[in-house]
Amino acid sequence: MQKISVVVPVYHVAPYLDKCVTSILSQTYPNIELILVDDGGDDECPAICDRYAAEDERVLCIHKENGGQSFARKDGVASATGEYFLFVDADDWLEPETVEKSLRAAQQYDADVVCFGYKRIYENNVFDTPVFPDGGCQIWEADRIPELRRRIIGLVGQELANVEAADRMAPMWGKLYRRNVVAAGIFVSEREVGSSEDALFNLYALSRCKRFVYIDEFLYCYRKTNEQATTRRYRRDLVDKWERLFDYFRQYISENGNDPACAEALRNRIALSALGIGLNELGNPDGFWAKAKNLRAVLRRPDRREAYAELEMRYFPFKWKVFFLLCKYRQTELLVFMLTMIRKLKRMSAR
Repeated sequence: MQKISVVVPVYHVAPYLDKCVTSILSQTYPNIELILVDDGGDDECPAICDRYAAEDERVLCIHKENGGQSFARKDGVASATGEYFLFVDADDWLEPETVEKSLRAAQQYDADVVCFGYKRIYENNVFDTPVFPDGGCQIWEADRIPELRRRIIGLVGQELANVEAADRMAPMWGKLYRRNVVAAGIFVSEREVGSSEDALFNLYALSRCKRFVYIDEFLYCYRKTNEQATTRRYRRDLVDKWERLFDYFRQYISENGNDPACAEALRNRIALSALGIGLNELGNPDGFWAKAKNLRAVLRRPDRREAYAELEMRYFPFKWKVFFLLCKYRQTELLVFMLTMIRKLKRMSAR
């Protein structure tokens, strides 16, 4: 029976950690090892991790100085002994058959990576979220893996019709990896690139993937109610960090033959990043005019202007066509208003 290593970075998630750990230890597939990486928090998490390690021989607890989620995962991988890996965020949890079903698919199709859908969990609503819109089981053989890696960089063509799905391929969670694939991934700190460090990991990890399988089941539970999550706080340095993220993508493209499709995907990612930057800017305590001014400064940058000049607006649904036209022509006061409405609608739909 093959061993599955489940790596969980832990930092200031005491209210959620028990649910996460219990969901892993109660999997229907028993041969797992759970690696809890305490990333130097000063709440109850270190003690909770120690308690689980003392109670269950399948649990290994690692205590380290705070270095961020990405490097906590890296240390977890270094201590793991399994033939396959799952990554779980400590405020999320797994459905009971996640390990069993994903491993069964890996064995059935001799897959190096098995990807599955997830559930977005709000206070009073749950949304099943497919990674790929077509549904059903999908298989990518070796000659099509570059297409997946390009998709991690960004959307092109008809894919732009579904802006909300732009980064569904990016997370390390929601996938079962063979060990040699994990070994090819790179760990870049979220403190350096702001977010999407998972995308960089997967971009390089998939270089070792010879068969990628997607099963259309919703096996990962993604909590959307943790107010302490990094993505829910205002980050003044987000734009600069995303510039470094884009540089990593440029480096990858250069290392891999300057594929025009990848270059187009990156331009589109840069264009679409206005949505994340704008939503982040809504949290700016300096007021409406500061938000509009900051957005205008970003949209005036040469790489943004180039991205909007090349962006194919015809694929967007109406609301996104309006949004990105406002970006293109730097109508940032209207953008702030539209972003405020988008956020309100998202919150209403989650109730």
